[in-house]
Amino acid sequence: MALGWDDIEKLDGFTGLRAHAETNVLPILQNADLEATGGGRLKRRLSGAFSGGFISFVILFIVAEAILPDTWWGEVLTFILFPLLFFGCILGTLFLFRASLARLLLDAKSRLLVRAKALSELGAPLGLSYVAVPGGMPLALKWLSDQAWAPKELKEGARALEQAGGMEEAVAAARDAGLMVESNVYIVGTAEQKARYQETAARHSQVEDGFHGRRGGIDFELFEWVERVEDAPSIHHLVIVLEAPLALHGVTQLRARKTSWPQDSLSGFSEVDLGPRAFGELYRLRATDQVEARAIFNPAVIERVIALAEGGAFRAVGKGSKLVFDFPGADRFALIDLVTGAWSPETLERTAGDLAATLALVDTLAHAFMLARKSDTGGA
Repeated sequence: MALGWDDIEKLDGFTGLRAHAETNVLPILQNADLEATGGGRLKRRLSGAFSGGFISFVILFIVAEAILPDTWWGEVLTFILFPLLFFGCILGTLFLFRASLARLLLDAKSRLLVRAKALSELGAPLGLSYVAVPGGMPLALKWLSDQAWAPKELKEGARALEQAGGMEEAVAAARDAGLMVESNVYIVGTAEQKARYQETAARHSQVEDGFHGRRGGIDFELFEWVERVEDAPSIHHLVIVLEAPLALHGVTQLRARKTSWPQDSLSGFSEVDLGPRAFGELYRLRATDQVEARAIFNPAVIERVIALAEGGAFRAVGKGSKLVFDFPGADRFALIDLVTGAWSPETLERTAGDLAATLALVDTLAHAFMLARKSDTGGA
């Protein structure tokens, strides 16, 4: 259930946030040129164009397959033509509709920068810093902007997005933890092949809305990555990155029963039985180092983690110096629609509620894994 302003301002540290939002954030949105400029129409046009490109590929491939003889060299040519025709049709579509694509991307870039300014202002009283493009510019957009035929405006827009990046270490930690690969994908192959796929898939994930700050002596970073689902709404994964309570030499993975294990190219995982039946009914735990896993999940931690099951499916990984948590859900921090430019006082209130719920979750995780105790000891 979404939090309203009255509930938000009752939370620790959120008193006065509504007045701050109305005085400092609303003017940013009201004074920006965010009216809809046909973004939805452009998106539908491009979607139709790419569908047409795919249909063209299918037709051309069927024709080529019918023309080529049923011989060994005909089969070789058919095999070679498949990727050539596919990528040729896609690149041809990109080239023919480059102006529409550039317009859509440039409008989205302008709205992204306005959203970044507004969210930075909204998070300031909470001690939060906002990063619009966590981990840097998307690889697909970088590739497009590097093409000789890309419009000058697209290249300039790509440079602006690159400057809005940051939080590379946090995104890299989530990627290395195997938490940025679609949950319904299972990789078969050698450890090297799995690692390569995991790295490639994670690098092509859509990452957005990063925040970093400090609460109760605990440093944290968080962002969302988007998992595309065919014929269903996308899943937005909230990733929270915290410092581990001890230096980790192995890998420990935790998952709620209703979700899948994080992807990892390592072998040598074994199930860890911590004893309490209540924990086993809700979670599964595995590790490459049983002793280390039990050190992280001591009895006090187990008791607190059990309470987290109320939040539904989530996964966690302890690796290196980080604890990384992944919570799938709906789109958070959706202050402005980047395609249409739509926003309202209600989306501002909902975004403030998202921040309140997320920071409460950070506090819960820090308490559950006894990180505050570590921080207090380290600062003494």
